[in-house]
Amino acid sequence: MLFLCLCTIVVLQCYLAAAAVAGLASRRRKLAVVMASMLCCSPLPALSSPATGGAAVVGFSSSSRRKAHVVHPAVAVKDHDLSSSSPAACGDEGGGAVVIEEEEEVHHPSMMMSVAAPAKKKKAAVAARWRPPRLVVPAVAGADEAMAAVAAAKEREEEEAMDVEGEGFWVASRRGLRHAMEDGYGVITQRIEGHSQMAFYGVYDGHGGRAAVDFVAGRLGDNVVAAAEKQRLSEKASSPAAADHGTRGGACAATALVIDGDLYVANLGDCRAVISRHGAAAALTSDHTPARDDERSRIESSGGYVSCGSNGVWRVQDCLAVTRSFGDGGLKRWVVAEPEVSRTPLAGAGCEFLVIASDGLWNKVSNQEAVDAVAAAGDHYSVDSCRRLVDMARRRGSRDDVTVMVVDLKRFLNC
Repeated sequence: MLFLCLCTIVVLQCYLAAAAVAGLASRRRKLAVVMASMLCCSPLPALSSPATGGAAVVGFSSSSRRKAHVVHPAVAVKDHDLSSSSPAACGDEGGGAVVIEEEEEVHHPSMMMSVAAPAKKKKAAVAARWRPPRLVVPAVAGADEAMAAVAAAKEREEEEAMDVEGEGFWVASRRGLRHAMEDGYGVITQRIEGHSQMAFYGVYDGHGGRAAVDFVAGRLGDNVVAAAEKQRLSEKASSPAAADHGTRGGACAATALVIDGDLYVANLGDCRAVISRHGAAAALTSDHTPARDDERSRIESSGGYVSCGSNGVWRVQDCLAVTRSFGDGGLKRWVVAEPEVSRTPLAGAGCEFLVIASDGLWNKVSNQEAVDAVAAAGDHYSVDSCRRLVDMARRRGSRDDVTVMVVDLKRFLNC
């Protein structure tokens, strides 16, 4: 009997010990679930305390009988539906925060405990702020040189741009895109014997360099004025020897001489002079190109030939697009320096102004368009009218040098 009692006592003690161990294991499992929820869930701003920076808060009161609640503040729980609050990686089927309700009485003094958020949550927050990858522009060989070349070309273009306002005339000139500036101009005004005003105006368009343009611009005006004063032709100005003078390239020209109320206009090549009479445009020159039948016949009769290229431009000996010019010594057998001259009385003809320009303008702007652009300013002519014509030609695609001169003819009517 005593033996049975002892066995019963031992069995009861073992049962109580097993129950205690089972309860402790259950509590540990629930605590592990809570810790896993704290590590895997993101913080809920609405439940975070400013003082703790989003840390979990566990509260205890001095009440002698109440249930202890541990709620992770990072998850909003409504009606205990936790099926979509946290990822499956947290280890629990429902996910989200876990509320543990203990039936045991809890006796703790009043206190507040802060549990710092783990470092993994900080890394997750940083990863959430996604930034696009850095834009890396690869270095291109020669890019700096190309930018420097563009800047130098722009600076050179600004330096070679020219606007001139003179006594009764205005000039605007811009360099083209294909080469260095090869246009030029010349103006001479003076009085003869103190009673008659005379003026010379010229626009020059070079090709193959500036040598011929500079030579013609420096001598032609003086020779024409000298010839007009002495009433004789200047052989020095029109002879091939004077035009060549060891220079390379060539130059076209359109000139105007006003003397004793008459306007004399002469030209070589494709520079042109256009007069405005009561607003109507009239060309005072005819372009010297191989497209003219008389010029083509003259060249062919001299043993040369003309041809039309794929771009529709006629050329002498497959080379030059004009049939008359200063210089061009290698083609002087066919390309002569003999100008065509016309005379126009200014009195009683309604003459208003004269437009002299290089072919950079006339290839893109018609005679009447040029006259209309200048006449738009009324009687107040200015360099703006010249610039307007230059800009018009460039907007229409002119790649050549453009030089425009406007001459007020009404100032000579009362001389």
